[in-house]
Amino acid sequence: MSDLIYNQIDIQLMKKWFFVLFFFGMISLNGWSQVTGNQGSRYLHEQQLARAKTWFQGQLISSPGDERALVGLGNTYLALNKIDSAQITFLKAVVQNPGNPFAISGLGKVALLKKDRMGAIDYFDRARRADKTNPEVYCDIAAGCMNPFGQDTISALVFLNQGLSVNPKYSGLHLLMGNLAMMKKNFGMAANAYDRAVFFDPQSAEGYRKLGCVNTISLAYLDALAAFKKSEKIDPGQILLYKNLGDLFYITAKYPEGEKAYQTYLSRAEVTIDDRERFAFLLFFNKKYQEASEQLEQVFAVNKDESVLLRLKGYIASETGDYTKGLEYMDQFFRLHHADKVIATDYIYYAKILHENGKDPAAIESYRKAVILDSSKTEIYGELAKLCAGINLHSEAAGYYKKMAETGSDKVVASFLIGKEYYFEAEFWNAKYDSIRKKSKADRDHAPDSIAVKQKRQLYYTKADSAFTVVNRQNPEYAGGFIWKGRLQSLLDPDAEKDGAKDAYENALVILLKGDPVKNRKMVIECYRYMGSWYYLISEKNARSDPQQSIEMRTKSIEFFTRIAELDPSDAQAKAVLAKMKGKKQ
Repeated sequence: MSDLIYNQIDIQLMKKWFFVLFFFGMISLNGWSQVTGNQGSRYLHEQQLARAKTWFQGQLISSPGDERALVGLGNTYLALNKIDSAQITFLKAVVQNPGNPFAISGLGKVALLKKDRMGAIDYFDRARRADKTNPEVYCDIAAGCMNPFGQDTISALVFLNQGLSVNPKYSGLHLLMGNLAMMKKNFGMAANAYDRAVFFDPQSAEGYRKLGCVNTISLAYLDALAAFKKSEKIDPGQILLYKNLGDLFYITAKYPEGEKAYQTYLSRAEVTIDDRERFAFLLFFNKKYQEASEQLEQVFAVNKDESVLLRLKGYIASETGDYTKGLEYMDQFFRLHHADKVIATDYIYYAKILHENGKDPAAIESYRKAVILDSSKTEIYGELAKLCAGINLHSEAAGYYKKMAETGSDKVVASFLIGKEYYFEAEFWNAKYDSIRKKSKADRDHAPDSIAVKQKRQLYYTKADSAFTVVNRQNPEYAGGFIWKGRLQSLLDPDAEKDGAKDAYENALVILLKGDPVKNRKMVIECYRYMGSWYYLISEKNARSDPQQSIEMRTKSIEFFTRIAELDPSDAQAKAVLAKMKGKKQ
């Protein structure tokens, strides 16, 4: 996986999507059977609803009047949101024992889900009166009021407070107080409640697990890990704990550990589509693209339209080089995903995929959108600059290289690239200027105005020259900067009225001749060629006004072209110039 995902991806936003708050009310929907510790209760407690249902039904086949199994099955139906089935089951339990507080409480939960609040309160009060001193009854009622399919948090708080007045040291009541605070996003109050739960019951594996969850949400990652480890030590056979651990490791970018925790969870759990979706993201960040893709295929078999999954499919396709499929996924993602929830990384990956599909203008637009969302990522500017340069938007490319320099990139490298892009922009206007001149000669009556074009050419040559001046100032030992400076000065001063180009090439020669003669051969020849041409031009200018100096200049010119011929005997220009000047000298 490239560094792009680590450097550019909006990790925090992705993590907020990934980390979902744990299920608050499930534990005590089955309060009585939880106390008895049967296997069905454990399944229900761990949200393994199909297994819980099967277990309770099996118990009832062998013992149809088992009150605990009936209450457990009723609570399982509630968790599955099968209200009518739950009601029938709780009624059977009441028939078996009219004074069973958990069966009566179950009917109250059913009434609450059927929007019969007064009927629910009546059942809950009857359940409370059936066993006033049992704190687990209060837990069961309060948990029913926090059912995610229908909530009455006011009543939940009332019954929790009643339970605490009966037994203020009962750990389960404090656990539910924590759950209630979590539902209201009061994480500090929730942490305090979970602290009380483990204080009153140091062997509460769930208490430590919930404490780990709230610490994760509160970004207290070390405390969260410590709490999870305590929970694991108390009960290593848990299921949800490893899901919570996996989420913690994901958020803290410990992807191998997260993968291991999720594998433990998945090996024990009834695997849901949501579980596979989470695991796919974790595998992706752990650079296991094939495994992530396999998980997503199973998710897509059930849900083909979820845009978040299309996002990840697109990312994986990009990382594995399948750009055709990547384009399909990302196109569909942008059609389905809410525009306000698109992150910079979506545009970055989309741009990369568009480029690989030969759609550079669209890729540039996608990168521009990424820049708007996050302008601090210098690599975006680099990619934008390259793409712009590739379709001859050289001035815009130079602007992005400037942004790179402003946001922390190497200023020498950035200035060099800026200079080159301005040079290419100037060459574009130079070609246009030549075209206008040719047209002017062919059709004087309809020739376009060349002045503005000539000014553009001059402007960009000047900007390029300024950029290479910065390069030479910041790194005076870099010959390439002086070579380019010489080229620009020769274009800006074609008649050699000044010494700018000559000085630049001389500086480049000093550096090049100290280096590798084979590696630097071409640039050395370029320097010799300009120096020979410059001395020849000066010789011609002074031929009448100062004949002696003209001869000296011509002699120096011959020296430089002779050096070229020595380095490259096949150089036609050097041969022609030497033949002409030596012949003239004779």
